[in-house]
Amino acid sequence: MILMQEVIEAAGQACSCMCVACILPEVETCRELENAGEAVSLRGPPGSALPQPGHTPSEAVWSEIMALQTAQRPLGSCGTPTHGSLLLLLLSLGWLPPPGAQAADTGLGFVTPWLQRPTRDPSWQQPELTVVLQRAQRSTKTKACALSQKACPPEQKATVVDENLVFYEEWELEACVDAALLDAQMDRVNAIPFTHQQLEIFRCKLNQFYPQGYPESLIRRLRYFFYAVTPEDIYKWNVTSPEIVKYLLKISEGRRMDAQVAVLIARYLVGGGQMDKATLDTLAAFRPTYLCLLSPEQLDSMPHNVVWAAGPQDLDTCRPPQMDALYSKARIAFQNMSGSEYFARIKPYLGGAPTEDLQALSRQNIHMDMATFKKLRTEAVLPLTIAEVQKLLGPNLAGLKAEEGNSPVRDWILRQPQDDLNSLGLGLRGGIPNGYLVLDLSFREALSGGPRLLGPGPGLTMILTLLLAEILN
Repeated sequence: MILMQEVIEAAGQACSCMCVACILPEVETCRELENAGEAVSLRGPPGSALPQPGHTPSEAVWSEIMALQTAQRPLGSCGTPTHGSLLLLLLSLGWLPPPGAQAADTGLGFVTPWLQRPTRDPSWQQPELTVVLQRAQRSTKTKACALSQKACPPEQKATVVDENLVFYEEWELEACVDAALLDAQMDRVNAIPFTHQQLEIFRCKLNQFYPQGYPESLIRRLRYFFYAVTPEDIYKWNVTSPEIVKYLLKISEGRRMDAQVAVLIARYLVGGGQMDKATLDTLAAFRPTYLCLLSPEQLDSMPHNVVWAAGPQDLDTCRPPQMDALYSKARIAFQNMSGSEYFARIKPYLGGAPTEDLQALSRQNIHMDMATFKKLRTEAVLPLTIAEVQKLLGPNLAGLKAEEGNSPVRDWILRQPQDDLNSLGLGLRGGIPNGYLVLDLSFREALSGGPRLLGPGPGLTMILTLLLAEILN
């Protein structure tokens, strides 16, 4: 249920009061709209529920909305609300249909591409922590814990961690060494040269003892036992102490611990932990699989050499503010290069490049592949001319056709005159028809602090009046 106050804020400024009344059948006059306050709600058909702002609408809800649109009403009819106007309101409020939803023939095909934009709600994106763990699992081979069910001979029961345990058989370690003993005497575990297989048994025992993850009291005493833990183990930890993070990073230096370090940093940041300059400097010694977990401010504090080690797979979950920070750092790191050598290095970071840098690249006879072009910032691509895009893509220009329904290509096409698009010979559709006037009201968004539906200001009203007079004449 959406309260009327929210509808007035989101929709009332986009349309005249009459149009809001079209969408809300229970509101017939502007006075009613003002007096309704929070008492009136926007309702769908009986039994339906509208999604709340900031949440993904279910496919069932979208199927219902899409199905309702097929009963098309004449455009301009304001006596009864059209379901097309309901869809317009939902799209304008930032809701997009789920990938599986089927679009109906609503007669609004010329409007929908202008309204559909990627959500700004980060909760819709896959959590970076999950991505980090998936990569860590692929990069490490972990044997499943299968502890022996044999009984421990009474004389073999361990009451202290000492050198005698080195000579135990694996089944004896599994049966005769308690996890509580390992926890209490972790310093002894680190002091004795156990084999990898024996440490693996200890790890499984501790995991069985702490199914929700090791407590911080144990984590701070792990020392070299940290080499035996896996990313899956660390994923369950609740790490809140910056001292623990620094300590484990120090121990991990020079070891093949990139996957474990990435998950450790992820768990620490998810818990609200802060990274100081010393920790960020230490992090630079590891493969930067953690970059997209850091804030733009933290990335600014990282040494410039971190961008040399990062690969495209390390950046694919970064958000625009993070890519902006990384691109600025990469430009400085690669500033002594030029031509194809520079482009090869800067390419993974072009998702943070501004328009002027893309224009400069278009003049350097460097041909960008479509996979890279798709990752460019939409706001950086929109001002590019057709000639600049031609030079930027070179022989890869034909790839625009396959991407004409996806951002940023779709958004760029919507800004281009259709006649100019036709000159490319690619069959691109969706440009500005010849003779149409496009009003750029983006300055209103800047003044309001974010995107919103625009109301008919005095200038727009005058233009529409002149156009109407011209048509009538």
